[in-house]
Order: sequence, then structure tokens, then C-alpha cells
Amino acid sequence: MTRHRRLALAFCVLVALASLPRAAAAWQTQQIPYRSYCAAWMRRISRAGSVARPSQGPGVPGSALGGGASIWRYELSAPTPAALSVELTMQTTKGWYRVMAPTVPLVKDGGHYRSSEAAFRRNEVHSPAQFFELPFAAGRPKYVWVSKVGYEGATPQTPCPAMWVKAPRSQKHAKSKKQSAAERNMPKWLRHFRTKRVNPSVYDAHALPPVGAIARAHAISEPESVLTCTHPFRQARVERVTAPDYPGAAAAQGEYYELAVAVSVELGRKGQIVGLGFESPSGNSLFDGNALYAASQTTYLPKIGLCRPVPGFYIYLAQYAPG
Repeated sequence: MTRHRRLALAFCVLVALASLPRAAAAWQTQQIPYRSYCAAWMRRISRAGSVARPSQGPGVPGSALGGGASIWRYELSAPTPAALSVELTMQTTKGWYRVMAPTVPLVKDGGHYRSSEAAFRRNEVHSPAQFFELPFAAGRPKYVWVSKVGYEGATPQTPCPAMWVKAPRSQKHAKSKKQSAAERNMPKWLRHFRTKRVNPSVYDAHALPPVGAIARAHAISEPESVLTCTHPFRQARVERVTAPDYPGAAAAQGEYYELAVAVSVELGRKGQIVGLGFESPSGNSLFDGNALYAASQTTYLPKIGLCRPVPGFYIYLAQYAPG
């Protein structure tokens, strides 16, 4: 092939790429692989009961385990199966506590999900239910995060800032009139947005605590880094949003849809996008591709933990309606 022909062919390829529709760019965005910056992160936590403890003696302070402890159930997620040794640090309503979990298994947990729009599958790695005891004197957890993580048998390392989770309020608070009013004011399309897992998970949200010993949390000093900012914890936020567009190809087909697509955006410590995936797709490639593209073009502010940027996730919700 002559030099002129090669140049002409290259020019034609560039023209063809430039003329690709926006949906094609969205499809390329969909191929960005998940790249977690941490070996594991906390996914959820809930109270699982309590345990009575005999008094430790007259010289033991009131914050000791004597007097009882609440039991908390939690789950970890990770990019790959492994057995990890983790350290959990938490801010409670009464102070700061830490608990060591020497062995946490992480296994493949492919999930089948159904949303209001579509049925889909998501491959994940989760831990079975894990437990720890927290003295009653500590109150309840407000924020919990994986402060150190390492492979089983190794000294825990800190490869990156931890990913934390805000602990839930009690059911009494969850059913308050204030929250009910907030749900009533929620947009109609968002109230119908639900994603449910239809097959069992390795994590049992109702699992009972083991009969044997459970890891115990111990009081620690307040981290110095908490004093360096006004809001030590903050979820990831949008800095500049790129709104989704109703796909012209769908309108051209003469069919009109009113639906929503949720995209899970994985963020690095600088707020950069390092992974995209569907939290809840619509099942229509035109809308799903457009939502992925809009989420990829939006800019974000990172999650903040202990006054420092940390890896995190943001759920980008794209709403579509004709007209």
C-alpha cells in the first residue's frame, strides 16, 4: 500500500469515528472496568442484638464490657475473593472505638436483580455476615470504616484511605414523621425506583450471631485528623452535572417511554471516575447507553472521611420522559 493510500485510509477512519452517534461513545464508556483502590470496604451495618456481661469488679471503669454490649452485623465488599484481616474504626454517639477482625472471608456472590424496569445480573464479591460487640456505654455507631486491611496471616496494611459507611438509625427514628414527610415529597418517579435481589446472597441480613466468641470493640483516642476540618465525613457529590438527553432514536421509532436508569459511578480520591456500572438499568440499550454517557461526562467531588478525600461511589440517576 502506498503512502498516499495509507493517509487516505487513516483520514476515512477518523471521519467515520467522528460521525459515530453519541450512543456509541456511551458504549465505550460502559467498558471501563471497576478498579477499587482498597482491598475491601464496608457495605452495610445493622444491629443484631445484645449480650449481657457480668461486672468486671469494683476497679473497672463504666466503659468496660461489664454491663452488657450491643452486637452489630456488617458486610464487606471487595474486587476479588480473598480472606482478609481487617481493622474497623468507628465514631459512636459517645466516643471512638476500634475492633480487629482477624479473618473475614470474601467470596463470589453473583446477584440476580429486578428493578421496576428490567431484570439483570451483577457479579459481586461479598463477605458472609460478620459480627462485633460494642459496649452499651459506647452508644451506637455513627460512622464505621475499614481503617486497615491485609491478607489473612499478614500484618494489616493501609494501601489507601478507607471507605466508610454511615451507620443506620434505629427503627424508631426511621419511622419518624419527619422522614415519612420527606418520602411523601420525593418525586413520583424516584419513589418507584427500587432494585431488589431475587436470589439468596452469601450475606444474610438476618443472620444470628455465632455462639462462640465475638470480636469486641475497644475505646481509642479521637483521631487528630478529625480536628482539622468542620465536616470530617461527607458523601461524594456532583460538581457539574451533565443532564441525560431523551434518545432521538427512541422518539424516531414512535415509542415514548417514561423511565429511570441508575448508574453506579466509582470515584477515586480526586473525584475522578475509575469505574461505571448499572445499579438499575432500564433494559433498553438506547436509554442505558445514554445514561452511562451522561454519568461519565458529569464531574464529581470525592467522598471525605476523617477530613481526607477517600475512594467512594455515587449513584447517578437519569430520568427520562418524552416532550
